[in-house]
Amino acid sequence: MYQQFWQFLVFLQGTGIFNVVAVLAVAMIFDFFSGMLVATWTKTISSRIGINGIIRKLASMFLLLFFIPVAFILPASTGVAMLWVFYLGYLWLEIESILENYRKLGIDTTIFKKFLAELKKRK
Repeated sequence: MYQQFWQFLVFLQGTGIFNVVAVLAVAMIFDFFSGMLVATWTKTISSRIGINGIIRKLASMFLLLFFIPVAFILPASTGVAMLWVFYLGYLWLEIESILENYRKLGIDTTIFKKFLAELKKRK
């Protein structure tokens, strides 16, 4: 069983799913720091809200990693498909959150919104 799980992890390495997790981690960092910038800019910075944000990001990452063994249990390639959908969906939400923070700072994000809308249309 353990050997099969390790083989599954090696298989996942070849699918690029861990690259998506890395991009998600970077997006979470950007989201956190852009949120901190907005809070500083609007003078609403709070250690309680910041710590809650950090805890939410950590909990999200644990949840994302929790689904790797769940994907192993699912038959055929449905587990890998589930990971892709779940991870890309979460990445989409992170990008939306970053853009929301930039809009609060007064940065024009229409070019990014058009790009995301084009991506959504092509899918």
